[in-house]
Amino acid sequence: MPIFFTQENLVLAFPLIAVCSTYAFFKFIPLQIGLPLVGTISLLIQARAKFIASRSTDEHIDKTIVQELVSDEDALFAKQEAKASKKQRKADQRRMERLKAEKKKAANGAKEAADDDDDGEMIAKFAKGSRKTKR
Repeated sequence: MPIFFTQENLVLAFPLIAVCSTYAFFKFIPLQIGLPLVGTISLLIQARAKFIASRSTDEHIDKTIVQELVSDEDALFAKQEAKASKKQRKADQRRMERLKAEKKKAANGAKEAADDDDDGEMIAKFAKGSRKTKR
């Protein structure tokens, strides 16, 4: 039957469990055996922590070395992309200017044609006169 139904109960009871376990350890295990055993376990825990820390540092160093090697290639690739995008941007800008000029010419030509049409209609109306007869 479990004594700890929730994590809160375990957290509250942990100090008492630690004290009782320590007392039982030193009560039933002689000091000549218990103290070296505790020292050995603590040294193993510290060695494990240092090993994990050095391994993560080695991974970090490996990542930085790889990044340095790849950064040169990335820099060249980025320069090429920048040149290509600049070239594309200039080509797009020239095309837009050409289209604007063509639209402007088309608008001017349509305006002149509309002006010519208006003049022709006005002359036709003037020459035609009023067809309504007055009686």
